[in-house]
Amino acid sequence: MFGLYVQHEGLGKRLAHGYPFLEAEVAYCARYEYCESATDFIARRCRLAFLDTDAASRALPRVIEILAVEHNWSKLRKNEELEQAKEFLETFKSSKNAQFHDGKH
Repeated sequence: MFGLYVQHEGLGKRLAHGYPFLEAEVAYCARYEYCESATDFIARRCRLAFLDTDAASRALPRVIEILAVEHNWSKLRKNEELEQAKEFLETFKSSKNAQFHDGKH
């Protein structure tokens, strides 16, 4: 499905080592699936945020670059996307989000 993107647009690299997600998927989701943010891609489209927050964090700059090309984002928008996505990934690490604090669960 992503062959044309890989072949003609040079989007064949993986976004994160050890995971099957390709750069081409970002472009495809932006063009055909209304993916409008980096957080949307890493959380809903490929779910990398739920699998490995560190890998998702490392993939963010490339995800944002591809989305920026697809949506003609300004440098300001790219910076905002990076900050929002980093804040989102921090919620996975925050003890404030833990349901139980007594150590028994």
